[in-house]
Amino acid sequence: MFRTKDRILLAKEESTYGSDPTPTVGSNAVETIGIGVNYAGDVLERNLQKGTLSPDIPKLGQRWIEVDFTCEVKWSGTKGTAGRLADLIEACGFDEVASAGSSVTYTPASGTMKSVTIYVYDLQDSGLARLHKIVGARGNLSMELEAGQIAKFIFKFFGLYTAPSDVSAPSTPTFDSTTPPIVESSSLTLNAVSSLIAQKVGVDMNNDVVKQDDINSSAGLKGFIITGRKPSGTLNPEKVTQTVYNYATDWLAQTARELSVVVGSADGNKLTVSAPKLSIDKLGEADRNGIGVDDLPFRLTRSSGNDEIQLKFE
Repeated sequence: MFRTKDRILLAKEESTYGSDPTPTVGSNAVETIGIGVNYAGDVLERNLQKGTLSPDIPKLGQRWIEVDFTCEVKWSGTKGTAGRLADLIEACGFDEVASAGSSVTYTPASGTMKSVTIYVYDLQDSGLARLHKIVGARGNLSMELEAGQIAKFIFKFFGLYTAPSDVSAPSTPTFDSTTPPIVESSSLTLNAVSSLIAQKVGVDMNNDVVKQDDINSSAGLKGFIITGRKPSGTLNPEKVTQTVYNYATDWLAQTARELSVVVGSADGNKLTVSAPKLSIDKLGEADRNGIGVDDLPFRLTRSSGNDEIQLKFE
């Protein structure tokens, strides 16, 4: 019997696209919530004319694997040392810059982008496991920062097809020893205004992850490439007077403003999310337990390029 909670996910950066670097439970295990593995493919209808209305069995064309999961936002516990989420973040179209003893920073990439191999083990009572192996995986990252909750990263990856297999169950995995900080005392600022009372900030990179068709590759599919992004998000501060913040003026002129929010305070386990150019897409309103709320969907755009968002772990 397989139990849905008995799953282990490993992820490791590939040095060559689509080449399995063999992640291990000792170095590459990532704590996850709600792993979903789906084997997808193009079912090719044949629609042959044979003097009957009965259909013929289709053929399967391109096939691939999709995997999605959520992770608590936590880091290595050592300033300047990457955490277990690092390879996954890079494979969602980010560049990494590590400053020893100080910080690890991620900004959007437009050149060569990393890929990962992901292993998902479904454990069974017998000591065996089903292994889902996804190579050449690239994907999308979104995040949820909600007051009083654990911050979340939500990942969705697309990778090349490998048949599932029965293997011996891996040994007990080793994870980052840190615990995730709560979203509190987060120093939220928008256009240097620090008095806004918001319940949640959400950001989605909205990466365009596309198939690279290739008649010379197995299944006619060479891999997956990130060809574009359109970062967006939501912010829901309580209503304030126009003198405190005039959202309508920013919206009408599409004036870009700087956003910053911090999660955590401990060395090696603190994240600052910042964006230099936030513009409001629409002015909406909501009710939060009888409190009037401004519902502000937004988008993030570049200042000088490849800088529309920054994730800085310190």
